[in-house]
Amino acid sequence: MKAKMIMALAAAMLIAIPLGAADVPEYIPTISVSGSAEVSMQPDTASFSVTSSFTEATTEEARLKTTEMIAETVSILTTEFGISEDDLETSYISAYPEYQWIDDEKVLIGQKVSQSIDVSLHDIEAIGDIYTRLMSIDGITLSDVSLDKEDKSEEYRKARIDAVRDAYAKAEAYAEAAGVSVGKVLSISDGSSYATPLYRTANMMLASADAAGKVSTPTEFYAQEITVSASVSIIYGIEQ
Repeated sequence: MKAKMIMALAAAMLIAIPLGAADVPEYIPTISVSGSAEVSMQPDTASFSVTSSFTEATTEEARLKTTEMIAETVSILTTEFGISEDDLETSYISAYPEYQWIDDEKVLIGQKVSQSIDVSLHDIEAIGDIYTRLMSIDGITLSDVSLDKEDKSEEYRKARIDAVRDAYAKAEAYAEAAGVSVGKVLSISDGSSYATPLYRTANMMLASADAAGKVSTPTEFYAQEITVSASVSIIYGIEQ
C-alpha cells in the first residue's frame, strides 16, 4: 500500500513540473529547393533488333522461312562482322493464325510466325556497313538504332554534383531576395538519375541496288552525343 502511494505521488509531481525550455523544439526556418543537371557524352555502344515474319499455309512452313532468315542474319553478323553470339539475344518469338476481313467476314489466310533478335554492338563505326549488308536481305525488318555508353558512372557523378550546385544557386537567389543567408544543409533527397539513349532511324539513305543485290553507295550513320540527367532536393537552414 505504501509503495502504491509513493508511485502516485511521484506521478503527480511529474505532471506538476512544467517542461523546461530545452524540451520545447525550436523552430528552424528553412529554404527548400531542387536542382537538376545534364551531362553529355560520346556513345560507345549501339543496339538494334532484327525481325523476320512469314505467313504460310502451315505453322511449320512459316517457322522454316522465319528461321532461315534469322539464321542468315546471324551468320552475316558473326562471320562477316565478328559479332559474338553473346551479343545476340532472341527477344521475341510467336506463332498464331493470321486473319483478314473479306466481305465483312473474318477469313483465315494462314499461319504467321515471327522472331526477333536483339543485337549489341561495341563498334559503332560499323553500324553503317552492317545496315548496308542487312538491307540486302529480303524478309527481315531492322529497327531504329539505340546509342548508349557502357560505363556512365563518371557522367552520373558529375551530373549529381552539378545538380547540387544548381540547387545551391537557387537557394542563394531566394535568400538574397529575402534578405537572409543560406545556412547549413539539413537534408538531401536524391531525385531521378537516368540516361537518355539516342534512337536513330533505320530509314537511312541507300542508293538503288542492282540485280545482284549490291549497293553502290554505303549507308552513312552519324552518331550524336547522349546524355545522363540527375536531380536532387535539398533543405537548407536560414541564417538571419
